[in-house]
Amino acid sequence: MRNNTQRIYERLSRGEFLSADSTDASTRHLYEDIEENAEDYADYFKEIGLQLESGNGYFYFSRIGESRQAIEQKLESFSKWLDYLDFLKCYNQSFTAGYQFRKSHLTEQISLDIELKEKANHLFKKYGAASNVEIVNKLLQEMQNMGFAECLSELDETYKITSAFRYVEELVEMIQIANEDEVPE
Repeated sequence: MRNNTQRIYERLSRGEFLSADSTDASTRHLYEDIEENAEDYADYFKEIGLQLESGNGYFYFSRIGESRQAIEQKLESFSKWLDYLDFLKCYNQSFTAGYQFRKSHLTEQISLDIELKEKANHLFKKYGAASNVEIVNKLLQEMQNMGFAECLSELDETYKITSAFRYVEELVEMIQIANEDEVPE
């Protein structure tokens, strides 16, 4: 077992991502360690039923031989992220890895853009988020919990989107490609 195995396991087993462009030095260190020792980590985690997966600048776990219920839960979670991605792209088409924004600007845009406001209310109504500030707080909390966003400045509440956000974008792209490949009868 390598030195960082436990820390990597603790982060990735909660469904988080490790990104190459993280502002957190310990996250970058874990990412770099996996990148340098990918085969060792993959072999170790495979022994405990976890598949170490990589994307363009990020790592995450998938389970080997997942149950139907686990797959259904992932699909439900993914459908939520499809809605989030739709909302964020409505906010700004260039919303992707590396994008930076202020919480106050996103909150203000919801007030100014009717389509964005409707999408925001649809997304967070079930969580009881009533105000635009509560909506943005909930979204940012979820994005940070997954490792898709990090706070660059607590003073002006500036956030950066990490490379792990590409995971959601790539899944959406795969769905679009699959739909384009279907031949209508």
